[in-house]
Parts: sequence; structure tokens; C-alpha cells
Amino acid sequence: MSAKLSFVVQALAATAVFAAVAAATTPAAAQANPPVKPPAIAQTCAACHGAKGISTIKDTPSLAAQPDIFTQYQLVFMRDGQRKPGVMQAVVKNLTDDNIRDLGAYYAALPPPPALATKSEVAIDTEKVTGLLTSRHCDSCHKPDFAGQGESARLAGQRPEYLKKALIDFRTGVRRGRGMGAMIEVSVTLHEQEIDMIAAYLARKP
Repeated sequence: MSAKLSFVVQALAATAVFAAVAAATTPAAAQANPPVKPPAIAQTCAACHGAKGISTIKDTPSLAAQPDIFTQYQLVFMRDGQRKPGVMQAVVKNLTDDNIRDLGAYYAALPPPPALATKSEVAIDTEKVTGLLTSRHCDSCHKPDFAGQGESARLAGQRPEYLKKALIDFRTGVRRGRGMGAMIEVSVTLHEQEIDMIAAYLARKP
């Protein structure tokens, strides 16, 4: 990790701690149902990720209800070259740190995408898929309900083809997570059929 990226990550982590302390000392009434006003930069994101952060475009993830720090980290990684941004290159290269903080807070405050209601084309063996997830401790980082936390993504309700792509990218080393490559270790032993089933299962989680 470059010195610049390390500094940014440390700054983001410090911001997260400050935000948690501030939230704990804010009256409950003030925290209830805060208004969700999109920052100006979110208009660019809406074209692909949806006006309310819920994507209707294949291979494009929903951002609604993603943990604040997770979104910030991914944008920093893409902007600073630690993650290949693909079509996002033109957008992320000019993002300021303030833009990134605003986008993280905005998408975290949005209601999550609904669970996918259509019947899965992939046969889902709930007992098997649960075993695959718990044996890899996915529920520890992403929470038991897969709502995500901290730098770990929300997986529940995410587009299944995007979840599949992400797992394959981790498995092949195209994409790396934090935590000493934990996501590579999680995904490297998964067969494609298992990845299909995991993606279909998580997409249908509320």
C-alpha cells in the first residue's frame, strides 16, 4: 500500500471513529429519520446506480445502504489505482476527499434495495449455502443478516450477477480486499456452481 493511500485510509478510519462518538452523544430524536439530501456529485452516480442507489443495470451494483466506510474505501482504492475502476475511471479520477465522504454518508443513509423477488434460475440449497458462508465466516465480517458493517459490504439484496462477478474477481486476484487478502482466501476454493448459488441466495436476502 502506498504511503498516500495509507494516509487516506488512516484518515477515513479516524473519521469513522469520530462519527461513531458523535452519533452516540446525539439525542435519539435528532438521529431519527434524518433527511437524505443527495450531494451534487451523486447526480453523476445516479445514471448507472439508480436515483436512490438501487441499480437496474446488469453488472452494476446497488449502493443504497452500503456502509459509509466501505463506500469511501472503494472510491479511494479506485481513484488511487489500488482497484481497477473500469468504466468508473472517468468519474473517480477527479473525486476529492470531500466528495468521497459525502457519497459514503449519502448512500449509507438510503433505504436498502429490496430482496430479489423473482424465482432463482439456480437451485438454492439453503443448508449448503449457509454452510459455505458460515464456514468462511462471511457472517462475521458482513454481519449475520449480511447488511454489512465498517469496511465490509452489504451483500443482502445486491444484484446476483454483480455478487458473482465480485467473488470471481476476488478468486482470480483481479480484485483484492483489505485484511491481508481475506477475500482471496474466502473465494479461492469456491467452485463456480457454489458461487452461483451464494449470489442467488444473498440477492434474495432482505
